[in-house]
Amino acid sequence: MSTKMASDRPILPAQRRRRHGVIAASIALFVATSLYLTSQLPSLEDGFVSHHDKVVSPGIGHASFEYGLSQCESILEEPSPSIDNISRTNPRATSNSTLLIKNGHLWLGDRYVDGDLLVQDGVIRDIGGDRGDQIQVDKVIDAGGSVVTPGIVDMHSHMLVESFYELNAVVDNNEMTQPTTPFVRVIDAINPGDPALKVVASGGVTTSLILPGSGNLMGGEAAVVKLRPMPTLSGEDMLVTANAPKDELVWRYMKMACGENARRAYGLERHEMPKTRMGEAYLFRKRFQEAHALKRAQDDWCEAAIRLNSTHAGSKGRVRLDEPFPEDLDLESLVALMRHKVKLNVHCYLPQDIEAMVRHSLEFDFDIAAFHHALSAWQVPDIIKRAKTNITIATFGDMWGYKHEGWDTNVEAPSILTEAGIPVALKSDHPVTDARDLMHEAQKAYHYGFSEHDALKAVTSVPAAALGLDYRIGSIEVGKDADLVVWDQHPLTLGARPKHVVIDGMELEFNTSWAKHVDEEIQKPSSTNQHETHVQASDHSLPPKPATSMQVHDTKAACAPDVDTFVLRNISRLHAGPDQTYDGPIELAIKEGRVTCISSNCINDEKAAEFDLNGGVVIPGILLAGAPLGLTEIIAEPATLDGYAKHDLFDKDLHRKMSRAAYGVQFNGLHMQKAFRAGITTSISQPLIDGDYTLAGVSVAFHTGVQDTAYGVSDAYVEREAALHFTISHSATAKLTVSQQIAAIRDVVTRPDPLFLRASNGEIPVVVETDNKDEIASIARLKKEELPQTRFVILGGAEAHLAANALADADIPVILKPGRCYGKSWQARQCLYGPPLTSDSVLDVLLAHGVRVGLGSTDPDDGSARNMIWEAGWNLAHNANLTQEAAVGLVTWNLAHIFGLQDQVGSIQKGHQADFVAYNGNPFEFGTRVQMVYGGAYPGPLCFPKQV
Repeated sequence: MSTKMASDRPILPAQRRRRHGVIAASIALFVATSLYLTSQLPSLEDGFVSHHDKVVSPGIGHASFEYGLSQCESILEEPSPSIDNISRTNPRATSNSTLLIKNGHLWLGDRYVDGDLLVQDGVIRDIGGDRGDQIQVDKVIDAGGSVVTPGIVDMHSHMLVESFYELNAVVDNNEMTQPTTPFVRVIDAINPGDPALKVVASGGVTTSLILPGSGNLMGGEAAVVKLRPMPTLSGEDMLVTANAPKDELVWRYMKMACGENARRAYGLERHEMPKTRMGEAYLFRKRFQEAHALKRAQDDWCEAAIRLNSTHAGSKGRVRLDEPFPEDLDLESLVALMRHKVKLNVHCYLPQDIEAMVRHSLEFDFDIAAFHHALSAWQVPDIIKRAKTNITIATFGDMWGYKHEGWDTNVEAPSILTEAGIPVALKSDHPVTDARDLMHEAQKAYHYGFSEHDALKAVTSVPAAALGLDYRIGSIEVGKDADLVVWDQHPLTLGARPKHVVIDGMELEFNTSWAKHVDEEIQKPSSTNQHETHVQASDHSLPPKPATSMQVHDTKAACAPDVDTFVLRNISRLHAGPDQTYDGPIELAIKEGRVTCISSNCINDEKAAEFDLNGGVVIPGILLAGAPLGLTEIIAEPATLDGYAKHDLFDKDLHRKMSRAAYGVQFNGLHMQKAFRAGITTSISQPLIDGDYTLAGVSVAFHTGVQDTAYGVSDAYVEREAALHFTISHSATAKLTVSQQIAAIRDVVTRPDPLFLRASNGEIPVVVETDNKDEIASIARLKKEELPQTRFVILGGAEAHLAANALADADIPVILKPGRCYGKSWQARQCLYGPPLTSDSVLDVLLAHGVRVGLGSTDPDDGSARNMIWEAGWNLAHNANLTQEAAVGLVTWNLAHIFGLQDQVGSIQKGHQADFVAYNGNPFEFGTRVQMVYGGAYPGPLCFPKQV
């Protein structure tokens, strides 16, 4: 545990005011001295020519002089934050209503208090106790013992400037006309009608820092907004500081970025500066130098003007300076940064980039509020501490591998940085990531060792402090804004969702017109009201983490390399396959790599090594679908990729030129290693496809535990030709229209070539990746009317619920990708988010219609493959009809059945090759760890694998 030095402490607003007070006193002393000195000199009027009692001078006019003086006063002005007390008002509150939240389990930052919470005029007025009927209130929310937290604060979002739904007309986040654009402002582009607004708020996010993108070194000014829709459709009314009194502290915010992005966008793509980090540093310093020179010129002008104005007080019309107050719109925001009135947020990953930005801040005397993303920050806490203020690291709980900067990561980074005295905030990168699930980042950090309170602080009080708004938001305290979330279960529990979200004392209504319409349009076999009942029955406490170290019998022998005969004992539950769940104590015996016994007492005649799971859970090895695992390592680096397929669908030799993933798989890469350590033992990987084309090629099913190379490993491949893959392209430069693409799928599948014959007669499935309901319905119609033997599969399926009847009728399964609906594209805009936005999710509706469903990788680029068990578990919280067995099936036997691999993988069957994952507890609870992975063509058991 490191000791936090006094010099590392952040400069608080009060300290800043004292510092400016010293500056003001120094100026006053200087002015007084100047008055004395000037009184000893000839009158300044001697330098003017008088004509009819009027002064004639080539200098600036009085109005210009007065304007300059007002700017000087603004430079010295330092508003103070309002003091938290019972009399404070919320300037954003629109009514004087009173809200009472009863029976809450109130999280107060380091502890919980059970009781009521009183809100008046948009401000928290009283915490704890049982107020009962003691006060007249306008609205009561009965929390029913649920956890109540402050609203989530997201300090990295592009919502409102990169609006849903991925249309060119509403992408306003990057002014990429030159690499340094500090002068543009997000407030001028905010779209208060962004459909993402309510989607994100439904996850409990109440405040967001809206940033320009990271394409430029200097992206421009940012803005902090609250996520309460404003009837005025005014971006300014959304600002957290809307209607703020003059004495309230109002920070400005700025976005900069270092490292790969600008080099790639300008150097590699345009062959312009910056091409290197050296060029980036020069451009940074050049702009900072220009701003510093302007700041000095302003200070010089103010010094002269104040002296002159004091000397000639009462001489209105007789005071002149030769030049007006120096200003430059291009540099104004940077000068404000150097005057310590701007919270600077820097997109920065690597040690050398972090160090360079700290170096710039010290050279030009500005503060860095936060480094964003910063996946390597855990390696260099000492460099971060060189800065004058305690920089916050705003990062992800678990997102990595999508580019070189995201390679050297550590899931324990939040704990490492916190122990070093560096505050850690967890954030989204909306719409790159789904800000609605920002609490999931805290959940993952908690799983990997971050403490409960630190994990919750990382999405509430820490980002609030980094924004300089902790005097108003980020915690439940008397006098603070009433931004509150009532959760349906403990917020660090998998699948937790808000029941109530309150902003400025007003509860948000989530049944939006489009969501209500989508909900009503769904043809459900039966109508149930299961969700509220299930939520009310939930346990709102946080389950204790299972022990991470086990007392095991003969572990050394059971975990030795190349062991293929052993017995797992004391299993509390074993999910072997559909309708094959064994409740323990149960035992699992393996002999020469095959399952020989699933019983309450597997006799160990051969004295095989034993592994005591101490009440853990065993499931089949997880299958990964929808990702090019093994075909890509760093998606942003072409040298690490298999390449992108560009098939001419009308080529007569198409079958011979087809991309076959089996020829391109690279085994034992970092993505594959981490996936295998999390229990992914089989991957169905499809070729990458150019966005303008339709046919991806032939996927391969392989085991992920293969070491180094598959050559000589007899069971490396489960199926070398797993499926034929198509992707419906909506690119503006697509080679075919959507209707032509669907017609081409029919044409290709019906060709007489051997591969296509296998696809048309159902030997291998035909996977069509699409989200749109009408395209899904067209595929269902194609099967029913023309290709009844073809085993079509829908991958994506965001709007599949709207075609559920057609899918069920045509017996077409769906692999949802992602498993949690995220309708950011035009084709996915009608996806079904689930509570609290809609009563059901896409998965719920498909299952109710009898459609077979599997879950695909959320994002093939960001390393999330290892989280597939959590993707399956998300749905347990809100669907009372979904069992743990069925959830396991979403990522195991359902996928095996969809691809026709059920006889080889996806279940645990006597006589079959053993392929399983053993946990030390419920795999759907955070904190549960993998104890053993067996199978996947790995040489022996992999015991106690650690994720990094």
